Formats: sequence, structure tokens, C-alpha cells
Amino acid sequence: MTDAECIVVGAGLAGLACARTLARAGRAVIVVEAASHAGGRVATDDVDGFRVDRGFQVYNDAYPEGRRHLDLAALHLGRFEPGALVARAGRLHRVADPWRRPVPALAAVAAGHVGLADAVRTARLRAAAIAAARDGRGDPDAAAAPDERTTREELVRRGFSPGFVAGFFRPLFGGVFLERALDTAAPVFLFDFAMFSLGNACLPRGGMAAIPAQLAAGLPASALLLARPVRRVEPGRVECADGTTLVAPHVVVATDLAAAARLVPLDVVGPWASRGLKATRLVAFATARSPLASPTLVVNADDEGPIDNLTVPSDVVAGYAPPGATLVQASVRGDWRGDAASLAADVQRQARGWFGAAVSDWRHLATVTVPRALPDESPAARRMRPGEPRVAPGLYLCGDHCGSASINGALASGRRCAEAILAG
Repeated sequence: MTDAECIVVGAGLAGLACARTLARAGRAVIVVEAASHAGGRVATDDVDGFRVDRGFQVYNDAYPEGRRHLDLAALHLGRFEPGALVARAGRLHRVADPWRRPVPALAAVAAGHVGLADAVRTARLRAAAIAAARDGRGDPDAAAAPDERTTREELVRRGFSPGFVAGFFRPLFGGVFLERALDTAAPVFLFDFAMFSLGNACLPRGGMAAIPAQLAAGLPASALLLARPVRRVEPGRVECADGTTLVAPHVVVATDLAAAARLVPLDVVGPWASRGLKATRLVAFATARSPLASPTLVVNADDEGPIDNLTVPSDVVAGYAPPGATLVQASVRGDWRGDAASLAADVQRQARGWFGAAVSDWRHLATVTVPRALPDESPAARRMRPGEPRVAPGLYLCGDHCGSASINGALASGRRCAEAILAG
């Protein structure tokens, strides 16, 4: 039993945002989490004194929901350089943000890495995406239109050359979306492009787990029940795996999509339950010196090799590596079908072509596999999302599968769910 007005199942970002919104409104809330820590998929592990995030993750400091829920100063965010280093034909080429790094951006045009026509189209895209994000037309959590385009179709419609799509948009946003075909819906791409234009890709000091840790710290001490797996959920009722039952007028299922489909009653399961999920892998290495001259994201435009993108988190912010050491992380392409046993060696082999013989000294720390990293965000998949948080009297859903698959989307979904409960 419980005296809470609401039970939230799942302490990921959506569940924590929902619980905090309710608690701030004076509602008694309990969060039940199967793991021994809050955060869900936004997690960081200690490996040999290094902090290794579970999969390639960054935080964008322009996210509107982050500004609503988080104390960004307390996260001590370190920022990546605007733009990226693009690996093409085995060589690295800088593509800079012309609004914040005009000199290297003009140099890229002069060197022929970015065509003038594509540079002009990028400026127009930036202006349109920012305007839509600011006036609400570019909300990726809004209901999907029947004629929604993919990112690839949107870029073709805007006239970008195939070479620029393949050499810039595909490697950069392929890593963000965990798919290189650019099948992700255009509204998601346009919102993300606006956020990258307005803000910075960041990492919190000590790892991405700092974000859910801050959210959890904002709840009453007795509100978070960890290491408490749930077996079944019904309207107003939560059955835990240890045989206990929790009862409250409102129950929120804030787990990932697969767990939500398993926990809720069959008559509540809708098309959302069959939405596809994308996996990712991350390979972490320890080394004495960074292979990069600045905190820059490296993205791979070539179809050869396993690397999707490569980062050096310890260049970006403190707390990822012990003093005098460097952490290198490579995110692996979703379509890579090489031998898992040789994955770390294959990553090093490809990186050696970019950075030279020093890569041979990298020490493999860990390979992290995230089988359910993101829900499919193709137009067809987005039309499968639940229309509203309330799926039955007293039973609600929230999570990135209910909105857009990002930190901003998860936080927004949790907030909207709480607001639906508060509205009665």
C-alpha cells in the first residue's frame, strides 16, 4: 500500500521529470525503479578509474526542456567545438559552424570541402529551422502529419547536393539518429539542427549520469525506491516482483517501450508497442595523450570500417579520465557486421588511418552494447505513438517512445504526463 497520489514506474529521464513536476505541484509521488540507480539508458559506468557512458550520448545546452528542469551551471558542462571533423577517404576535414567559427568555415569552402551553393542552402536551412523551433511550428513531439517527410527527402527537397548530404549530413546526423539512411522524420531533424545551431553539444563533468542524478536529487528522499522490479501494472495498482503491491489513484509507466508493452494490461497495448528499436555499441579506450588538438566530434563519412563517430570526452570536461590519462570513445555503425571479438581491433585499425601509429598504444577498456537505445523515428513509426499520456482511467504512459527520441523529448514527455494528471 502507499499514501502517494501517483506511482511512477521507471526512473529514467521521463519518469524523473514527471515525478518532479508532480512533487513541485505538491502531489505525493513514489518512483519505482528496477535498477540500483536512477537514469535508465542515460548512465555512466566506472571502468578502471574512467567514466564510460552507455552509448554515444551528448547533451545540447539549447534544449528548452533542459532549461526548464535542470540546473545547467551545476552540471559543469564542457562543450564540443561547433562543427565536426569529417573523415572522408581516410583523411580528416574540418567543417565548422560559420556563425561561430567563420574563419575555418570559409577555409572549408575555399578548399572545396563545402560547395558555395550548399553553404548558402545550409544558411537558409538554419534560419528556417531556428524560426520553426522558436515559434512552435517545429515541435518534434507534435502529432506526426500524414505526409511527413524523412530527413533524406527534406534535404533533397531543399536542393542539397548528394555529395554534401553523404559527406556531412549523413555522418553527423546518422550518429545522432543511430541510422545512416536518414529515414528519421524531417521534424526531428529540423529541431535537432536548430538546437545544434543555437547551442552546443556538451558533456557534464564526470559523465552523462550526472543529469538523472540531479533530477533524482530534486525529489523527496523517500520518493525513490531503487532495486524494486515491477511485475505488472494496472490502473491504480503496481505489483512488484517481491510480491508487494502499491496502490495509488494514478500510475505512470515511464519505462522504455519494450518494458512498457510487457507491463501494461493487454487491452491497453496499442500500435505503439510494435514500434521498432535501434541498438548501438560504444568502444572505449584509455591512452596517455589525446589524438585531437581540440574537443571536437569526429564523424565518419566513409562506408568502410566500424566507426560512426569518435569523441575524446576527457578533452571536453573533467572527470572522465584519471589525472594524466585520456578517454577515447568510438560509437559503432548500426550496420557494421564485423566480428564482435575483433571489434576493438577493427576500431583501432580505422582510427590509425586518421591519427597515425600512436593509436596502437590505446588500451581497450570496455565495449558497451545498448540493444534498445532509441525508438525508430521514421514517419511511419512516429504515427504509431500514443496520442496522449492517458491510456486508461488512472493509467498513463511517458518516455521517448511517446514523443521524440532525445533527452529533450524524454523530459517533455514526462512533464506533459504530469500536467495531464494535474489537469485531472
